[in-house]
Amino acid sequence: MRGRKPKPANVIPLHSGATEESEQRRKEAAKRKADALRPRGLTGDVRREWDRVAPLLADPALDRLKPHFADVVLEYCRATVRLRDLRASMPTLADETYEISGRNGEQVKSRPEVAQINETWRHWRSLVAMLGLSPADERNLAPGQGDLFDPADSYFD
Repeated sequence: MRGRKPKPANVIPLHSGATEESEQRRKEAAKRKADALRPRGLTGDVRREWDRVAPLLADPALDRLKPHFADVVLEYCRATVRLRDLRASMPTLADETYEISGRNGEQVKSRPEVAQINETWRHWRSLVAMLGLSPADERNLAPGQGDLFDPADSYFD
């Protein structure tokens, strides 16, 4: 190492890690932010889902709950509640399809309950991708992804 030897007064010691107190402050800050951004007029189930998800997204380590994302998080909560309700209310089915006979012959169709679950799941999955909540989506949102165009391409112009 070059240069003068540092004096103890100039050195800022590194912390060994997060303390219990700092973790508690971080969780409290995330809870305050989630409460401040919670939309008005939420139903009971959607509010409980918001209270479960929003503090996790507002955590400074993740920092995905911003004022302009509140509507997307709200839709995520609604889709999660709807998916949970549909799965709970769906009768136990031996098969997800049924056959009908019509003028075009035998046709295999999906049950309406299953179609609703599938559509709600697709809606939920698109919101998961928007918020970066799956491992692959989180990796795509990570900083330092680089530019779309390689800087080496400019050498060939």
